[in-house]
Amino acid sequence: MPSKINNPISAEDTQRIKKNWIFLKSELEQDAIRDNFMVEDIWDLPDFHEIDAETTPQKKNEVFLKLLLRSGPRAYKIFIAALKNHNSIHIVDKLESTEITENNQAVLDHLTSLTDNQKTHVLTEINLLKFNKVVGSDIEIFGKALQLKQADIDSTRMENSNSVATQIHKIILKWRNRNGKMATLGTFTKSLMDAEAAGASVDWDVFDQGVKEVTS
Repeated sequence: MPSKINNPISAEDTQRIKKNWIFLKSELEQDAIRDNFMVEDIWDLPDFHEIDAETTPQKKNEVFLKLLLRSGPRAYKIFIAALKNHNSIHIVDKLESTEITENNQAVLDHLTSLTDNQKTHVLTEINLLKFNKVVGSDIEIFGKALQLKQADIDSTRMENSNSVATQIHKIILKWRNRNGKMATLGTFTKSLMDAEAAGASVDWDVFDQGVKEVTS
């Protein structure tokens, strides 16, 4: 069993990781630095197996980062030292320059991963089908993040009580119909980020796939 798993890193370092999540998934070379965590008795072989179970470098980086977040304050110091030794100073500089906010609920800025054309893409009713599984069962939080009225949220829940995916689709559809040409992918992304900040569970892998399908 891993010796330090389930002991979170500090709130400030959590923000540094989460606010740079997309950058880290792309730039990190976890396979070149992870042995340091074994040497320092932070991780064990099962943790490496969990990382290696993924098939792409970005997915492996994502698992690495998720493990790091719950591996204790010492793990972050080891992480930074390993990056410096691996000549990944650009990653260290990015992390150390991150603005730390008072709110410890660090939310990733997924807008930065969208191009200008993607941000201004007006979502069609067919497009919305790609996002009906992006939020779990948190329809209340999601509806409020989309600035819908409580009556709209309640009626959607009652009319589609047997399918959460249908509830989510209907909620997004009401938002789109109310906003018309302002119902852009950028605005929708910001609403998802607001929902996540309020405690909703957002599947950003489903979102990323949806973005590819509606804007390709």
